[in-house]
Amino acid sequence: MDYPLVAEACEKFNIDFTVQLVAWDNWDDVTRTLAATDSFPEVIAWYNLNYTEYVEWAQEGIFKAIPDDLSAYPNLEALTEKYTIFDKLLVDGNLYAFPKIKNNNPYNEYDSYMFAYRRDWANAMGLDYAPVQELTWDEFKEYLRKVKEEDPGQLGDKLIPFDFENGGNSWCGFARKWNPYISSYKMVDGQYVWGAPDQTSMEAILEIKELYDEGLLATDSYTDANNAGKERFMAGRSAVIYSNLGPSILQDTVNQMVSTIDGFKEEDLGLFTVKMDDGKYAVSQMDEWWGSFAFDNDCPDEVMERWLAVGNWLLEQEQIEKYAYGVEGEDWTKDADGNVTLNYTAEETAAGGDKEYITNQRAFQKYFILEGLDLFLEGNPNASDYVINDLFKTNMETWEINPNYTPSNYDLTYFSSPEKDAFASVLNSTSDDFIQAVISDDPETVWNQFIDENVEQAERACEEVNEVFGE
Repeated sequence: MDYPLVAEACEKFNIDFTVQLVAWDNWDDVTRTLAATDSFPEVIAWYNLNYTEYVEWAQEGIFKAIPDDLSAYPNLEALTEKYTIFDKLLVDGNLYAFPKIKNNNPYNEYDSYMFAYRRDWANAMGLDYAPVQELTWDEFKEYLRKVKEEDPGQLGDKLIPFDFENGGNSWCGFARKWNPYISSYKMVDGQYVWGAPDQTSMEAILEIKELYDEGLLATDSYTDANNAGKERFMAGRSAVIYSNLGPSILQDTVNQMVSTIDGFKEEDLGLFTVKMDDGKYAVSQMDEWWGSFAFDNDCPDEVMERWLAVGNWLLEQEQIEKYAYGVEGEDWTKDADGNVTLNYTAEETAAGGDKEYITNQRAFQKYFILEGLDLFLEGNPNASDYVINDLFKTNMETWEINPNYTPSNYDLTYFSSPEKDAFASVLNSTSDDFIQAVISDDPETVWNQFIDENVEQAERACEEVNEVFGE
């Protein structure tokens, strides 16, 4: 309650509040118990919103509907008009949970999984590559082979030409560049079918297997834990990585590499935009949100109105600057040209530092929107113009030239039925079977066995889906 942003909000809006803590490892169980016993606090931070439960609880009257008219809260209203997820969360025409938007790509709706490469290593091999370098898929593979042959980092056996954020656990996600529906459903002639049996799945398996067999991927990466590949790249062992590189993650990646790799400069990191064989960039719609806030059915109108007003205020430019920098005049200053000067070091904002409140109070602002707002502040000294504009923005604008775009299908995602819900476990296990196919000597047999074992259950799930969505 002493964090400056929280204290100012309490004084400005004449509010006080207490926090009912829930442990992360039993979040879902506690949330369900609170719902079943009608024991929610007045305001609910629902970080792991389950759509089926959300609809059920909304219809049972556990939540209080958010006002249809949000004109009194223009910053919140603007979110509802910009992002499609709000329409998908309507229950009988009412919104009962306000999604927390991931505002980390203001340029378009593309997901931020990208190829990052060591530009300094490309230069060492005589390649004058741009910060954002366009390549075809074949040119990309040739680049990896050149890296392996010439070893620009002089790492010997430790060199990894191409890495994935989570090692083999990322392979199936990468396969969506060939088959966007490999772990979901695909519309064919007006009917939904299981996407995995499509022949493009095998094309993806064979392409990734080629990389693996040629030693262009880490030998044991199929056993990697999450973020193992990303850690290798930031430690200077990998030439290229495919990873979720939203602007905040991209900035953090550059900062860490500058601090840990001797002689590395931010301009030594670049991005590849890789065209697939159809000459297009395979891109998917970004995840617009994660989590939400909601109100208990007994929440008084004035409490709801006051809390929405706080959220609207926190999304104003002035408050975003406080979230990013701290107390103006004390922690930072801005000159007439908009240049911001920070009066503290990164060490002071870390845990235990004198200015750690600058980091800690961000949880309060993120109650209403998850991420991204601070990085796009003009003159933000924490955000590099090279990283945000020359890399991230240029990458997104390049994709816009010729995208093969796969939008999110919220209607299908949120549809619940017995067989579809049961088949979800098979869809979730697709990655494991994909890995086995890639590392096997007979990938077609391994993959076809996975298909054969699950096709009947898939057909039952598709039958339920098509009763609602089939044409």
